[in-house]
Amino acid sequence: MKQSAGDRMFGIGVYIIIGMITLIVLYPLVYVLSASFSDPGAVLRGDLWLFPIDPTLESYTRVFQNEDIWTGFRNTFLYTTLGTALNLGLSIMIAYPLSRKNFYGRNLLTIFLVFTMFFSGGMVPTYLLVRDLGMLNTIWAVIVPGAVSVYNVIIIRTFFQNIPNELRESADLDAAQISST
Repeated sequence: MKQSAGDRMFGIGVYIIIGMITLIVLYPLVYVLSASFSDPGAVLRGDLWLFPIDPTLESYTRVFQNEDIWTGFRNTFLYTTLGTALNLGLSIMIAYPLSRKNFYGRNLLTIFLVFTMFFSGGMVPTYLLVRDLGMLNTIWAVIVPGAVSVYNVIIIRTFFQNIPNELRESADLDAAQISST
């Protein structure tokens, strides 16, 4: 189908606006990257606009000589792996019973979980709870408050609900045969 002249002009206008927005978003990122590879004196003088001036890795060597950077990397890795493992484990343990049709009170428990997802206590009550549990200045103060994600529980519960009953019955029979031997 052939476009009219107005449609082509509109398309060109859209591309121009998108291009300008892209430049506005990307320029600060390119500037910071160029500044990190440029001579610090040139950056301080304001000579840098887009491309690195007198490229050097001095900034990176200074940053990585700082012990606090390595501590931050270690903490980030630890919090991420431990927090993800705990979140996944607890979310699965909550979602599986909620997916079973014969679980008494599953609708009430689901309503309770969804309510807490929409109406959390807030920052001050969370701080008071962490303080009263004695977790201030520990790794657990970061990990425990986010240990269960209700959104993840709902997604995992939906996944478990889509497992056919025949497969569950087969697993029950297999387990019964193993325990009888």
